[in-house]
Amino acid sequence: VLMDGTPARLSPGARIKNTNNTLVMSASLVGQRWIVNYLRDGQGMVHEVWILNAAEIAQPRPGRQTSTNIVFESD
Repeated sequence: VLMDGTPARLSPGARIKNTNNTLVMSASLVGQRWIVNYLRDGQGMVHEVWILNAAEIAQPRPGRQTSTNIVFESD
Protein backbone atom coordinates (compact mmCIF):
# COMPACT_ATOMS: atom_id res chain seq x y z
CA VAL A 1 0.00 0.00 0.00
CA LEU A 2 1.02 3.61 -0.44
CA MET A 3 0.03 5.84 2.49
CA ASP A 4 0.44 9.59 2.06
CA GLY A 5 3.12 8.89 -0.55
CA THR A 6 5.03 6.47 1.69
CA PRO A 7 5.13 2.73 0.91
CA ALA A 8 3.84 0.41 3.66
CA ARG A 9 3.35 -3.36 3.81
CA LEU A 10 0.19 -5.17 4.76
CA SER A 11 0.76 -7.78 7.45
CA PRO A 12 -0.03 -11.44 6.83
CA GLY A 13 -3.72 -11.74 7.67
CA ALA A 14 -4.38 -8.02 7.35
CA ARG A 15 -8.07 -7.14 7.57
CA ILE A 16 -9.59 -4.46 5.38
CA LYS A 17 -13.17 -3.36 6.03
CA ASN A 18 -15.23 -1.22 3.66
CA THR A 19 -17.74 1.51 4.51
CA ASN A 20 -20.33 -1.17 5.41
CA ASN A 21 -17.83 -2.76 7.83
CA THR A 22 -17.55 -5.94 5.76
CA LEU A 23 -14.25 -7.54 4.78
CA VAL A 24 -12.80 -6.80 1.35
CA MET A 25 -9.78 -8.32 -0.35
CA SER A 26 -6.85 -6.02 -1.09
CA ALA A 27 -6.81 -7.16 -4.75
CA SER A 28 -10.25 -5.57 -5.26
CA LEU A 29 -8.84 -2.17 -4.19
CA VAL A 30 -5.81 -1.99 -6.50
CA GLY A 31 -5.36 1.45 -8.05
CA GLN A 32 -8.02 3.13 -5.90
CA ARG A 33 -7.61 5.88 -3.31
CA TRP A 34 -9.41 5.85 0.03
CA ILE A 35 -9.48 7.84 3.24
CA VAL A 36 -8.97 5.33 6.04
CA ASN A 37 -8.19 4.65 9.67
CA TYR A 38 -5.61 1.94 10.25
CA LEU A 39 -3.62 0.09 12.89
CA ARG A 40 -0.09 -1.26 12.62
CA ASP A 41 1.11 -4.49 14.20
CA GLY A 42 4.20 -4.89 16.40
CA GLN A 43 6.42 -5.17 13.32
CA GLY A 44 5.14 -1.86 11.91
CA MET A 45 3.07 -3.47 9.14
CA VAL A 46 -0.48 -2.30 8.46
CA HIS A 47 -2.72 -4.91 10.10
CA GLU A 48 -6.24 -3.41 10.15
CA VAL A 49 -7.76 -0.89 7.74
CA TRP A 50 -11.18 0.74 7.88
CA ILE A 51 -12.35 2.61 4.78
CA LEU A 52 -14.26 5.64 6.04
CA ASN A 53 -17.70 6.70 4.82
CA ALA A 54 -18.63 10.36 4.21
CA ALA A 55 -19.98 10.90 7.74
CA GLU A 56 -16.82 9.46 9.32
CA ILE A 57 -14.60 11.58 7.06
CA ALA A 58 -16.46 14.72 8.15
CA GLN A 59 -15.82 14.08 11.87
CA PRO A 60 -12.89 16.06 13.26
CA ARG A 61 -10.29 13.78 14.83
CA PRO A 62 -7.25 14.76 16.89
CA GLY A 63 -3.96 14.24 15.07
CA ARG A 64 -5.64 13.94 11.71
CA GLN A 65 -3.71 15.32 8.80
CA THR A 66 -5.39 17.23 6.01
CA SER A 67 -4.76 14.40 3.54
CA THR A 68 -4.74 10.75 4.54
CA ASN A 69 -4.85 8.58 1.44
CA ILE A 70 -4.09 4.94 0.97
CA VAL A 71 -3.50 3.49 -2.49
CA PHE A 72 -3.46 -0.26 -3.04
CA GLU A 73 -1.00 -1.38 -5.71
CA SER A 74 0.33 -4.69 -6.92
CA ASP A 75 3.97 -5.55 -7.68
